[in-house]
Amino acid sequence: MINRHGEKVTGVRMRGLIGGAALAAFLAVTTGARAAAPSASPATEAVTITVKAGARQSFAGFGASLGNWGGEYQSLKAAEREKLNTLLWSDLRFRSLRLWFAPQPGAHDLSAFRRSYVDSGIIADAKKHGVTDLLLAPDGLPEGMIARDAEGHPSFKPGQEAEYARLIADFITRLKDETGVLLTVTGIQNEPNDNERFAPEQIVLVVKRLRGELDRRGLQSVRIIAPESANVDGVFYDTVDLMKADPTAWKALSGVASHSYTMAATEDAAKRVANTGKAYWMTEAGDNGPEVPGDPNRAVSLAGRFLNDMNHRVTHWVHFIGFEVADPNDNATRILAYQAKPFAVTTFLKWFYYRQLSRAFDVGAVFRQSDSSLDGGMTYTYGKKPHLIAAAGRNPDGSWAFGAANLTSPEFTDVMKNEKGEPSQTSYAARGYRVTVRIPELERVERLDFRVRRSGPARNGANALQEDREDGVLTLKRGLGEVTVGPRELVTLHSTPMPKGRRARP
Repeated sequence: MINRHGEKVTGVRMRGLIGGAALAAFLAVTTGARAAAPSASPATEAVTITVKAGARQSFAGFGASLGNWGGEYQSLKAAEREKLNTLLWSDLRFRSLRLWFAPQPGAHDLSAFRRSYVDSGIIADAKKHGVTDLLLAPDGLPEGMIARDAEGHPSFKPGQEAEYARLIADFITRLKDETGVLLTVTGIQNEPNDNERFAPEQIVLVVKRLRGELDRRGLQSVRIIAPESANVDGVFYDTVDLMKADPTAWKALSGVASHSYTMAATEDAAKRVANTGKAYWMTEAGDNGPEVPGDPNRAVSLAGRFLNDMNHRVTHWVHFIGFEVADPNDNATRILAYQAKPFAVTTFLKWFYYRQLSRAFDVGAVFRQSDSSLDGGMTYTYGKKPHLIAAAGRNPDGSWAFGAANLTSPEFTDVMKNEKGEPSQTSYAARGYRVTVRIPELERVERLDFRVRRSGPARNGANALQEDREDGVLTLKRGLGEVTVGPRELVTLHSTPMPKGRRARP
């Protein structure tokens, strides 16, 4: 495997979900009077999802990072590049491209970054296919800025905050001046609570220093997000609280940022950004290790994390790697894997889940808070995960969207391992749910039709899949309707736009 710095590595840090070998039979579903009849299921349970009235955050869209660390992209023909970019950016409606950068002292050597992203055409191709945000991901520290403890663990050396901020600002400036590429957003350090560790106080200092450095260079348009923590945990909360307590740092910050692995966004995180005018970026979600096409465990895990984060005020949602050369030992990081010669693309099942979600929730969708009669706030965090995760919002055209992901299956095992290599959490028995969708904002609307779409294990065979398939119409009557969701299945509902004169209450 080649890492984000172009270095050969032999091991992979396990943070996500590894799927089982076989696909279990799936619970067939009914979507009301106008939908297909249901078939038998192993078990069903009634659940009510209540979509509370009141607008929360506006969704700014999906995104992904790209590496191209081996330089294979530039060897592709124009039609081959077009296929990759259409599949990732256009078909999935992704809007943010995250770009990796290793800060270096002195005069920056831009050659590696230019080779991977600029001269290769990756940035230009992505923008042609709808990308609007270019997000810089600083990752790693110059050796002179690293302090090590007695066991050799690296951390950010105190007193280097101003110089480090200057390094990032210099890089952004030189990239603009030499290539014409203006980055729109920058982080401070990738996962500063996990790799080269930053103390929360150091994050605050760098944010303030970086804002000043960018402004002095005429780069007021470049936004800053932080801290991009690997987990939403106590360190993340402490860092955000310290930034909020410092008026200069909070003003300098465009948005908070975290990652979605085994500890995704929470309501405690949501409360910290509520009514502040700040965005909430989720800048990395994915898995590690091998993956073959048709793995519903990984796909539904990502769908569940997306719905979790939308239910907790996240505004931008970025997958780890969009497309990269295939690696049988690490394909789980990718949405699409390709080989250059002969050219071929592998589309993993997660692609279909992402397409389904991106067609339910438009850019600009305004989410509500949803609660479950089974799992409460449905928070995907440390320990056992929710059985079912759902989120809902209203799109700019007035249509409503709802999504639910069922995380139950004996094959759906969280392998976030401990130091002994043992799974830290266990899975649930497979169970289907009869989900009553309750939207009080629609209780004055006599009828509203929703198109139903499904991805996951199919009803007609243990090894069959359904991939973003339309499955009838569900009619909500005065804000109430019922839909079934099978094990490891993603179900989305997307309504017709509300007719004039029948708008929901604000």
